[in-house]
Amino acid sequence: MTAIASDPQRNVDFYAGLLGLRLVKRTVNFDDPETYHLYYGDDVGSPGSIMTFFPWPGARRGRVGSGQVAMVAFSVLPSAIDFWLDRLTRHGIEHSGAWARFDGGEAELVISFEDHDGTMLEIVGHFGAANRRGRLGAPGIPPEEALRGFHGVTLWVSAHEGTGATLVETLGLTMIRDDGETRRYLTAGEAGQFVTVHARSGGRAGMSGAGTVHHVAWAVESDSVELEVRERVERAGLSPTSVIDRTYFRSVYFREQSGILFELATNQPGFLVDEPMDTLGEQLMLPPRYESAREAIESVLPPLHLAPPQGTAALDAAAAGGPEDVSADALGFAHRYLPPTAGAESVGATTLLLLHGTGGDEEDLIPLGRELLPGAGLLSPRGQVLENGAPRFFRRLAEGVFDQEDLAKRTDDLAVFIRQAIVNYRLEKDGVIAVGFSNGANIAASLLLKHPGLLRAAVLLSPMIPFRPDKDVDLSRTPVFIGASRADHIVPPDQTTALASMLRDYGAEVMLHWGSGGHAITQTEIKAAGEWLVGQVTPSGV
Repeated sequence: MTAIASDPQRNVDFYAGLLGLRLVKRTVNFDDPETYHLYYGDDVGSPGSIMTFFPWPGARRGRVGSGQVAMVAFSVLPSAIDFWLDRLTRHGIEHSGAWARFDGGEAELVISFEDHDGTMLEIVGHFGAANRRGRLGAPGIPPEEALRGFHGVTLWVSAHEGTGATLVETLGLTMIRDDGETRRYLTAGEAGQFVTVHARSGGRAGMSGAGTVHHVAWAVESDSVELEVRERVERAGLSPTSVIDRTYFRSVYFREQSGILFELATNQPGFLVDEPMDTLGEQLMLPPRYESAREAIESVLPPLHLAPPQGTAALDAAAAGGPEDVSADALGFAHRYLPPTAGAESVGATTLLLLHGTGGDEEDLIPLGRELLPGAGLLSPRGQVLENGAPRFFRRLAEGVFDQEDLAKRTDDLAVFIRQAIVNYRLEKDGVIAVGFSNGANIAASLLLKHPGLLRAAVLLSPMIPFRPDKDVDLSRTPVFIGASRADHIVPPDQTTALASMLRDYGAEVMLHWGSGGHAITQTEIKAAGEWLVGQVTPSGV
């Protein structure tokens, strides 16, 4: 299957991280070399396991409808369903829960959910999965729970007749179930690879975009078999393309009667043709015709980061249950990491540690980070404490009254996360600047006091005094910006001035900016903090 995505890093996070597939090939769209083509599958990229994406940053959301592949289903052992229910829930992925489809020897347990772009997915527990290969060593996923290739796909069509004839007469599938509007077909390959066709008379046509499947590929054993099938496609009047060399396979494309794009793809030469199995997917591989333009192509493609492999120091030191991917429980915290922008040399060594307020998450302050210091790297964790369902970084006993024992533990946990992120993402050790709002500002202040020297600087927006240290703290090389408002109904002005005074007593150089926006981040505050940040990270403030 090949689908359309938006942000490439979030795509890697979801499919290589959350779902535990291996990124087996990192290449480019052969027709648009400034766009990635990312391939995910089992350890070696076996046919029947490969899901690929064209990620276009900023791509509009598509619409699933008639004339499209609507659903992609992955196969697992029935015993793995509870694991995946728990994993999806822990990572905040809305899902259907496990529901039964069919009975007897056809019985399936199904979990329905979507990726961040809206691509409709299923995980299906089926005994046929025992015959399928799964990925070994996916961080956080035991081999017995791993996805085992595709269970099947669901096609939405305008009418059964034309599509059914193509599947049976041209491609050699067998219809095994007919429930009127829905029919199911079995491929000629391994058991457990199904095609479900749902006829939606009068349904809206699909619209291509992020969250939709671009085309479905059918494996053929050899070049000669591909030519035989191509001839059948041509006799059926479906106008196949000529054979196109895609480096890892040879392809023929055609549209079936409802407009779904089909691909015939040879199993050979496979993904080991240009890099060894042990390092599949780690480097950008280009087709020969683009190799001379490698430098230009690499300059426009955003860098991608994978979770550390099993057994690395960052992994072994993390809390139980992680790290599992880049933006879920990786390094012990749900988080997002966005690398510095190419060409932003003056701030490229700086990483803003974004710490949200109560009820925020790892996405909440990313727009603020981009506005404060354009081009800087962004590291944004999600607080691990829930207060009536709202994430926070530490517990409180009442408004303005902090659970000091929990604050101390959570501050230490966040410090461990920062140190591991520095190793994992190869960040400049002295380049992490905290930017926190409200609860996030309070734990940032706690980091300053409890782990002096860990942060290069801090921007504290609407902060309070988190605690008073029982020994001296050396903050002589740590500049701090405090943004506050005398109209703040949660943080009294005397709390702000007391915090600024305490930090100065410990040697910090504090800039205190007063605004009039209440307990909120205002544009005036953003402008002042941004100008201050530029002065901290660029020579002479320019």
